[in-house]
Amino acid sequence: MSGHVHLLYSDTMLGPTLQRQLQSSYFHVTGGSAEALDDAIADIRANKPEVIALIREPETDLNRLRALKHAFPNQSLVLVDPIPSPHSQQHALELGADMYLALPASRQRMTARLSAQVRRARRLDDAGSTEDVLRVLGFEPELFAAQDAVSQASPVLVCHEDDAFARAIQRCLTQAGLVAEVAPLAQSGVLVEHACLVLGAVSDKGWDAAFALTARTRSHAAHRNTPITLASAHLPDRMIETMERMDVQDAWTGSAPDLSLSLMVREQVRISEQFKQRRGALAQSLDLAITDGLTDLYNRRYLAAHLPVQMQIARQSQRPLSLALFDLDGFKALNDAYGHPAGDQFLIGVAAHFNRCSRASDSAVRLGGDEFALVLPNADGAAARTVVQRLIADVADLRHAGSDQGLIKISASAGLVTLPVGDWASTADALIARADARLYAAKEKGGNQIVDTAPS
Repeated sequence: MSGHVHLLYSDTMLGPTLQRQLQSSYFHVTGGSAEALDDAIADIRANKPEVIALIREPETDLNRLRALKHAFPNQSLVLVDPIPSPHSQQHALELGADMYLALPASRQRMTARLSAQVRRARRLDDAGSTEDVLRVLGFEPELFAAQDAVSQASPVLVCHEDDAFARAIQRCLTQAGLVAEVAPLAQSGVLVEHACLVLGAVSDKGWDAAFALTARTRSHAAHRNTPITLASAHLPDRMIETMERMDVQDAWTGSAPDLSLSLMVREQVRISEQFKQRRGALAQSLDLAITDGLTDLYNRRYLAAHLPVQMQIARQSQRPLSLALFDLDGFKALNDAYGHPAGDQFLIGVAAHFNRCSRASDSAVRLGGDEFALVLPNADGAAARTVVQRLIADVADLRHAGSDQGLIKISASAGLVTLPVGDWASTADALIARADARLYAAKEKGGNQIVDTAPS
């Protein structure tokens, strides 16, 4: 898998050597000095990599990881360590590194692990794009996210061929504040909601079972972004290529599970839960953005986006499309006599009739105040008139404050226009303008009627 990796280094021998190795694996690689942090951050912003890899040297201040993670939350941060140690790994993960890459490492292993970080960075970038859309729509992403995504996550599922090792992983994760469950590796009914899968094996048969479980997980849309980590005392080289192909997020090796494993899993859970929350927030905010708050009908913003699309579909399928605009006659008198709460209740009743009496394919819109619209796909003038006439009759029969005394009569006027088959010239604005002119004509004629021809 190709991706953009930006190397930060001071050693002029190790840095270029690693750069050439990554380029031979078809990564796009840029490099820069790690000595001046501000310059490094400016260089990264200019290059826009997916993965930032800091090469650790004896004089490297690992606190730079925290600064880099703060500056680039949507990039994946890797510490490359030519003098690895468990303490350095744990410290790097605590400071914000998403992966600790110990050298020396085979080209195959390095490619697989960095490819996993490229995929992770692209998911983070998708989440960042979602946040941008939320802000454009006028919503603050933080309002939709739980304060602690990890604590609210589903359990982590540990499946390992070695049951004692699985229980050790469970204890390790529990001590880090995660909820972890253990299940047999060959269990077929694992496809339920889990925050992360931690898989491992000892034998070739066990690894085959682990990747079969990975395949089952990835085959379900609901679990395609569930993070998966391999954890074992040893990871055979033949598994590295399979790991990349199966979209496994990371791999941990060690004789006994330790804090570095729990930090790795915890960060994967945090990112995964945050991503799900942002996607849910986007769906929620989009619904709010196109829905009228009072009536739950679509709003004007939706009509502006929906009508041009429906016109294009009608043209390509050579089918008619109709648009009706409605205005309530006498509604102002209801508001003046009984107040806006009574008027709002009547509008809610009108909206209910629009939903109940229009066709399933139609889209009812509240434009604002007492103005409504109805988009009628695949409806010629006669079919659309039947639907609109039924709606007007229903509005006239609606009961409201003052109706029993006969003091206030409310009805509806409508302007109806049909886009003829073969009309490729009209725009959505032009169609709305024609319907609006006919609505005005209906009002001028006394209301409670439809005008579906051009006013003379």
